[in-house]
Amino acid sequence: MGSDRESGRGNLPAASVALKKVLFVCTGNVCRSPMAEALFRAMVKNAPDYDIQSAGISAAHGQRASQHTLEVLRTHEGIDFSRFRSQPLTRSLVNEATHIFVMTAGHREHLEALFPKAAAKTYLVCEFCPDDDLMGRDVPDPIGYGLGAYEKTLAIFRRALPTVHAFIETTW
Repeated sequence: MGSDRESGRGNLPAASVALKKVLFVCTGNVCRSPMAEALFRAMVKNAPDYDIQSAGISAAHGQRASQHTLEVLRTHEGIDFSRFRSQPLTRSLVNEATHIFVMTAGHREHLEALFPKAAAKTYLVCEFCPDDDLMGRDVPDPIGYGLGAYEKTLAIFRRALPTVHAFIETTW
């Protein structure tokens, strides 16, 4: 993790507490996965036993989150994520993660083809949507569709991430 990325760690817990390493994955690591990362960090802000990151299957290293992602986070959630920088998905990130949450079935297939051992810890974000209309569906890519598409993405994460958090707490 470079110095330009937001830190996912608070004060490290005592050695007896297992660190939960959560990785959110999308395509370019500039829209969906950074939004999920920022929201999940805010959700667990006082929990020192979390390390939260995001990456992209086709990401370039060091790009800022999209302007609409930053705007939605700032306007609707009061989160300043302007220091975020993208990173590509790597073997190290996958191996170190305890839980990997992907945005689409295609991301899952790609990740599992590259890293077969990660299948048991890889989940589709919308598997955790409590609403039947979203359960198991892809999180649509908002890039190029304007601010409203990013607000819809935010709404999906608002529905899914509390259940993601509960799942991690009960399985790790």
